[in-house]
Amino acid sequence: MLLKRLKWLTLTLICLNASGQTVIDSLEHKLQNLEESDSHYLVILTKLAKEYAETQPDTALILSNKALQLSQSFDNGELKGQIYIALSTSYSYLANYEQSTTYSFKAIEVAEQYNDTITLIDGFNNLGIDYLMLEEDQKAINYFKQVESLSKQFGDTLRWGHALNNLGMMASYSDETERELNYYEQAASLFQAIGEKEGYANTLLNSGTVYSLILEQYAKANELYDQALEVFKEIEMSSGIQNTIQSKAENLMYMGRNAEAKSLALEALNIAQNYKFAQDEVYTYDLLSKISVELGDYQAALEYLESKNEIAAEIFTEEKSRQIAELETKYQTEKKEQELAIASLQLIQQKREKYFLSGVIIFIVLVGGFIIYSLKQKSNLKQKLLSEEIENLRLKINSLLGDSDSIKLSLDELNQKLHQPLTEREFEILNLTVSDKTNQEIAEEVFVSVNTVKYHLKNVYEKLGVNNRKEALHLIVGQS
Repeated sequence: MLLKRLKWLTLTLICLNASGQTVIDSLEHKLQNLEESDSHYLVILTKLAKEYAETQPDTALILSNKALQLSQSFDNGELKGQIYIALSTSYSYLANYEQSTTYSFKAIEVAEQYNDTITLIDGFNNLGIDYLMLEEDQKAINYFKQVESLSKQFGDTLRWGHALNNLGMMASYSDETERELNYYEQAASLFQAIGEKEGYANTLLNSGTVYSLILEQYAKANELYDQALEVFKEIEMSSGIQNTIQSKAENLMYMGRNAEAKSLALEALNIAQNYKFAQDEVYTYDLLSKISVELGDYQAALEYLESKNEIAAEIFTEEKSRQIAELETKYQTEKKEQELAIASLQLIQQKREKYFLSGVIIFIVLVGGFIIYSLKQKSNLKQKLLSEEIENLRLKINSLLGDSDSIKLSLDELNQKLHQPLTEREFEILNLTVSDKTNQEIAEEVFVSVNTVKYHLKNVYEKLGVNNRKEALHLIVGQS
């Protein structure tokens, strides 16, 4: 459920203008009646790219790149800044945070040059989200605070509200529940003041999650979920309706009202299937499995669990296919760029003295190649030494715990040596961590978000009295 909470706290910010297929159809219709040489065509194309970003990021990237190419013919710095924002947003949804942050910084540079406050805010906002996903929380907080300050200063209530919403989420990571709820309440007031119903509903949903999962005030959570659901239905936002119904179903399960919980969960599943919300199907099947266990229907629980695993496997396969397609596109793009670069060099060579220029190019290539080769060798050596150090430590652990493919720890035995015992979930995450898995791999294996994994690891490190994985490994060796 924490992953759902993260979704509503962050993705609403990345694409502030996303409002559904109706807007996309309208923009596409406008494009058909414009010529590419018309500057208004470029404006509509950029807006369309932003609208596609959440649901079809690949399409958004193609449109954004086309807009960037066309922008070379227009002297409009502010529009170019928004094109960079569209590119940043597209790459962010594709989880390519290196490219996303690159274009965010380009957008900020253009915004500062042309005193474009909106683009500046959007650039800081996207950086905050990307650094959040990269688990660099302090950088994320700093950028969100800049969004809050600028939005407040220039009277942009919409972006101000979303900044407060995101800061509320960041407060949740440091267990500042009161502060988190205060951020949501401030955001809700701003959204209500400007009639921003989607943002308002999101804050209600977020607050409900806090009251349900953290404060265990289930009646209050139900009240907030009902309010959020009413607004989402009013604006006909299917994803919001699905998420809220599922959240309420989980809350009812905690209250022991399992029959009602199952009925709502089935309703949420039906919406997820109708609108092809594959990841939401996974969450809902998992919830139905848990509810069935509470009802004593273990056969149904098993069937729901099998359905969950089946959908999760399909998502994994589709993701791998997408990654392969991206690599092929990248290869073709780089190949084309290389061909253009070669053609440009040939043109230059025809205008200058052939032998002199060839000699200079050869010299630069040789020197550059030697420098790159040297740096690569040093990097490889450093990586090899680091890998050997980690492998030696792991071999030592395996020799202490017996021959096996993974490190097997006893929760009871480990907890006897700790002042604060680990929970079963924390122990599961620890086991996967010392098995050389990344946070992303652990998240995929146990079907939670990367930030949830990080949250559990923070608690594990505190209870073990260590600061990172390496110290945790050393501790296990010492205890063994």
